[in-house]
Amino acid sequence: MQVHEDLKALARDDEAWVLGQRELAKTIAEWRALPHVAPVLTALERFGRGAELEACGPLAALFDGNGDAAAALVSELVRCGVEAIGAFPLGQLPLRHACRETMNTVLLAHAGTATLALAVYDGEALARHPAPRTAEFAPKQTWSRVLAGSGRGDRILRDSSGSLHIEPVALESGDALYRNGTREAFKLQQVDGSLVVLRLQRLSSLHGPVRAFAMEDGAFRGQVALTAEYNRLEMAMAVLAGLGRQDAVPVLSRIVDGTGSAALRWEALRAILAIDTRAGLVLLGTVAAGEDRELAGPARDLHRSLIAQWPELERVAQWRG
Repeated sequence: MQVHEDLKALARDDEAWVLGQRELAKTIAEWRALPHVAPVLTALERFGRGAELEACGPLAALFDGNGDAAAALVSELVRCGVEAIGAFPLGQLPLRHACRETMNTVLLAHAGTATLALAVYDGEALARHPAPRTAEFAPKQTWSRVLAGSGRGDRILRDSSGSLHIEPVALESGDALYRNGTREAFKLQQVDGSLVVLRLQRLSSLHGPVRAFAMEDGAFRGQVALTAEYNRLEMAMAVLAGLGRQDAVPVLSRIVDGTGSAALRWEALRAILAIDTRAGLVLLGTVAAGEDRELAGPARDLHRSLIAQWPELERVAQWRG
């Protein structure tokens, strides 16, 4: 296999690569300083600190009107970015990015609890992906602007009774959508080729959980922490459960009864169930019968589900031996 000449040169001396990275960083800095980009980033700083979107004019303009402001913001980035990568093909633009099976994202900017990102969906990969069985509701607000492509999706609304209502949504270039994640979820179902979306998000809570409900009947299916910090704690609890550490039950019980996030306390309860079934069921029943606004409902659902599937567990919870 022929090795690219640039790679051969890089093996001998990385000075050219370092120079390329500097030039790519300069390219992004120049884009951020453009007259139609800099005000947007300044407004994002205010928005990330809690200002209403309507008070952040240049940022709000990306999701108002016909989408010309959003298209100008992104098209200039693509133009200068492609030129820079063409000049330095082994370099990488200094923008955080993520690749998933059906979607790639590039983080354009972030401030406080707000992010501005570019998302590209792959229609072929989406078609191969299994149909979603759950809808996730997270404490965050999302504004989206379709920059290119078309597709269709489902807006999933959860009412006060816990029922899910699905509304089909057609997506076309120029469309703008808003979603309050605590009440609404969105599932992209089909994309014609590729779909490019500019997305603004802001967390409503740093500690609120992401809750999953079955698309079929709206039944609660579980919840996870929203932030990386709590995800690490959840992983630690999963390890303790996997090891069957009985000595961790008192500590986990204090987490359940504590003032941490609902997601963290819920995972601590699940870990206790895995380590010590009787102790977990007793605590689950206590939480289900209590007045915890965040956990009582899910605890009742889980308790009913477990007893319905394994009736003998009710006797286990009552055993005092």
